[in-house]
Amino acid sequence: MFGRRVPPHIVFGSSVALAVLCAVGAFFALQAQAWVWVALAGVLAVWFAVDAVRSFGWTQNKKALDAEKAARAAQNHPNR
Repeated sequence: MFGRRVPPHIVFGSSVALAVLCAVGAFFALQAQAWVWVALAGVLAVWFAVDAVRSFGWTQNKKALDAEKAARAAQNHPNR
């Protein structure tokens, strides 16, 4: 959107925080029996939780690719 990607760890942290916030909102809406708000907050909590899992996967994938790249570089240049 602004020409730069947001780092995955920031996406993960904000997604987890928003998922927890929406889940708490859904719980309080459930206590008040406000069913539309329960549904809305519940859907958003799941949405942000899935986003957090995806960003965690991006981070793990990047770590694996970086390790593979380093191993390949070490294999190609043994005197380093």
